[in-house]
Amino acid sequence: MIDWLTNNAGMSGLLFFFIVFLCIAGWSYRPGAKENMESHKYIPLEGDEQ
Repeated sequence: MIDWLTNNAGMSGLLFFFIVFLCIAGWSYRPGAKENMESHKYIPLEGDEQ
């Protein structure tokens, strides 16, 4: 198994990061995520009143 991973490191890395991307995209576009995203969208601007 390790020999296959080292010989195919490029493809293994590509598949790993593609699967991670799909998981993050699926998590952020799930039905209940909109309320959570809306509540967090102004966090970077909080506390900037001078």
